Amino acid sequence: MNLHALRIFTNVAKLGSITEAAKFLHISQPAVTVQIRKLEREIGVKLIEGKGRGIQLTYEGEFLYEQGLRLFHLEEQIDEKFKNFLGKKENIKIASSYISTNYILPPIIAGYKSENPNIDMYVSLGNVQSVERLVLDYKVDFGFVVQSNIGHEDINFEKIMDIPFWFVVHPTHPLANKVVSIFELSEHDFIYRERGSSTLDLMEAIFYTHNCPLPRFGLQIEGVLESIKVVESGYGMAIAPACSVKEKLSQGSIARIFVDQVEISQSLFSCTRKVDKMEHPFIQYLKANLSDLEV
Repeated sequence: MNLHALRIFTNVAKLGSITEAAKFLHISQPAVTVQIRKLEREIGVKLIEGKGRGIQLTYEGEFLYEQGLRLFHLEEQIDEKFKNFLGKKENIKIASSYISTNYILPPIIAGYKSENPNIDMYVSLGNVQSVERLVLDYKVDFGFVVQSNIGHEDINFEKIMDIPFWFVVHPTHPLANKVVSIFELSEHDFIYRERGSSTLDLMEAIFYTHNCPLPRFGLQIEGVLESIKVVESGYGMAIAPACSVKEKLSQGSIARIFVDQVEISQSLFSCTRKVDKMEHPFIQYLKANLSDLEV
């Protein structure tokens, strides 16, 4: 495939306009059009259709645009890595979901930085889908997610550890510190997480697995910490990773509900591209220091 033509097409698709792409690339509009037509003839499909003053990608065009972005992000990453090699400097880019960013990785990052002070580290926060996308698009070196069900044909998910989850309420709640059946939970107001949250998926899976009605909707809020604060303020019930509530439980500002015969956990996974064969030293360091983590 002609990579020069692919680069031009990718810019047209990104900017949504042949005119804007020509300006960005400092070439004429006819030259842009010629390269796209050559690319279409080469691969045998139509990539772009006219749409008013802009352009519309075909299904095949959308696919090629996505793959082109990945290819050129990889090119940028290779250039950056070799600049770092030549300058004897290294950086690590990590994408991580909320729970791993806030409760699992900080001591690992601190320890790794202490042993490798010359390595620059960049950590971006996102949900499971955005972490996957950043890994696939070569915008980060690898990622971490906490999830119960995962899978992508181009990503290798390796389980690192299990993270227990607990139901929590205010100490004055009628179920505080009691052992109850999961059916009793259905009768009380629950703080729901936003759609797309792995914690919401986990909660729904627990109740569906036990053929139990979902708990009453109390309110919906984004964020683990935010839902815990609502409970701490005296309203409702939430489910949260144990590592996020242990301190507040010891302080007595919240209390657990013990659900009879129900053990709940999600797993921390590392996310790497299947084409990357070498395990990154940071992931090796994480595995070697798991015993120091309190989850």
